[in-house]
Amino acid sequence: MLSTHKLKLTSVPCTCRCTYATSANEFINHHKRLDLHDWPASKNPTPYEVFGLSSKDIGMSRIELNKILKLRYVKLVKIYHPDTSLDLTDNYGKALSNDQKRKRFDLIQESYDILRDARRRVAYNRFKTTSWEQQGPYNPSSESFSKESFEAYRRANAHRARYDFTKDEAFWSAGTWNDYYQMKYQRPPPTKEELEKNKYKILFGVLAVGALAFGLQIMNAIERTNQYLVETHKMNLKSMRDLNQSYEGDGSYSEADNVRKFLIGRRTTMRSKKDDFGEEDPSDNELLYKYAKGRVNKWDRQEQEWNQRRQNSSDLELN
Repeated sequence: MLSTHKLKLTSVPCTCRCTYATSANEFINHHKRLDLHDWPASKNPTPYEVFGLSSKDIGMSRIELNKILKLRYVKLVKIYHPDTSLDLTDNYGKALSNDQKRKRFDLIQESYDILRDARRRVAYNRFKTTSWEQQGPYNPSSESFSKESFEAYRRANAHRARYDFTKDEAFWSAGTWNDYYQMKYQRPPPTKEELEKNKYKILFGVLAVGALAFGLQIMNAIERTNQYLVETHKMNLKSMRDLNQSYEGDGSYSEADNVRKFLIGRRTTMRSKKDDFGEEDPSDNELLYKYAKGRVNKWDRQEQEWNQRRQNSSDLELN
């Protein structure tokens, strides 16, 4: 005989408390969560540091290296992709801004593009390992555009900023001068025959430009000289006009007034050589009197000379 039991459901308050591994003010270490190495501590990490590769890992096979790169690339993208918006911190526990996370993502992408391409990876390794100390003895018998000369030039200029890998990747990817020219300018380099053919044109062009520049300089010098002469002539004319105006006045003065003005302006030159400099300067009337007296005496002498010549002429006619 089956019996039925009535169950009565009663609510029992829960006395347990859910706990989490992190508090509200802590961040999850997503690198450890995905079994990844920590982000490099250097300010400008290399592609190998970004993917946690050491010098020993560089010598592994291409297939194995690409496999490791792809696996770590996927994990890094999950952490730093802008669409994930994960809360991240730096090595000092400070929260990363969106710009900092974006820079890390761009660096991950750039590093992956370099390391997965065998040619670019070799060029980058050459950039990191080339130095002036590797320069061997100079061989003057080598050709100017040979592979040896290009390698020597690359070792000698490895430290220059203009040949940094990010600025001139072709400089580290090329094996010869011809390869470098082809990569940099996207066209084949000129042949020796073309250089021989065009050298006279180049020489003529250089001479023509030099002659043109020299001619322009001569013309400019002549122009400046003519301008200086014109300005000097204008200044002389202006000085003569001002001098004439000072002598003649503006027409509102009589002849006596003009003489008075002239005497006043030349007072110091009218003084006698025998005058004592300790005496007072003569007045305007005295100067005018001396000037008028001198003019009258001059006229009298001229009149006497004229009368004398006239008298002599009359005597000759009578004889």
